[in-house]
Amino acid sequence: MSDSIPTPSTPRDILAEILTGAAGSKAAKWRKAVGEVEKLSLAFNIRTNWAIHPTGSPADLAAIDKAAEVVRAAHPYVAG
Repeated sequence: MSDSIPTPSTPRDILAEILTGAAGSKAAKWRKAVGEVEKLSLAFNIRTNWAIHPTGSPADLAAIDKAAEVVRAAHPYVAG
């Protein structure tokens, strides 16, 4: 794991990769379902400074939420 802080696109790419392997389908589908990664102010968000607002079926949303927990544990902050 790198010591550098990733850009907002990094968590999205990692989520798409995890979801492609775990739930199938194509990475492009998952990138679209995850949506843009929103950088949040550290003043109000100490544990993590990014959020996603995913779309999709209830099963897709559940899979994205689980994957986001894993990614957030490894990459709680984004730069940019």
